[in-house]
Amino acid sequence: MKPVDKIAARNSALADLGLSPSASSDEIREAWRNIAFRAHPDHMPGDCEDFSRAKTAYDFLRKQGLGAKGALGPQMPKRPRLKKRVIELPPEDISACKSMLNPTQALPHMAGSPSPRDADVEPAASDHVPDAVGCYGRHLTFFVATPVTEGANRIALPTSVLSNRRHVETEILSFKSNNTGPGEVVIPDTICERKFPGAKSVRIRFEANQDMIDEFWLAG
Repeated sequence: MKPVDKIAARNSALADLGLSPSASSDEIREAWRNIAFRAHPDHMPGDCEDFSRAKTAYDFLRKQGLGAKGALGPQMPKRPRLKKRVIELPPEDISACKSMLNPTQALPHMAGSPSPRDADVEPAASDHVPDAVGCYGRHLTFFVATPVTEGANRIALPTSVLSNRRHVETEILSFKSNNTGPGEVVIPDTICERKFPGAKSVRIRFEANQDMIDEFWLAG
């Protein structure tokens, strides 16, 4: 049966149940129950035409899928599924990040870390540069091969990943950690809004390897 024929047959079946083409699954079931009760041969001796027509219509609609083939009325456009992608940062972007990591740069601090007036970033702060960034819609995850270290850490990040700017823009963020090794840091919303145009959230995963990147592809 051609699609146009299926639509015509469906509308005809709905009409036999006294319903409009936009009837929902619940409305179809309710209409059938009412007709089955009212027009059942046990209640209407000698006249089964209405019951038979309604049963044929309901059986057809049930086989088509009450809610799967347009039974929910005018179909709302489906939201496109967010696509995941992992971008290997080009050498020039990595170089731009590394060039930012010098003691004279002013550092925007993450929530919970001391301000420059309270304490300077220690000279021995561990510096980090990401190798890749995972994009899931407007959610960014930076993958850093180096482990986070106990104490002061600095990381230079390209902030224009989601923009169409021709030249990479880089920011340095600093934070303190109580642990050493792999971990994840979530950029506070206040910094994310100011420093990462178009991003809805930004995460940094330290000591990231290929398994972690593969996990990003498969999750969610």
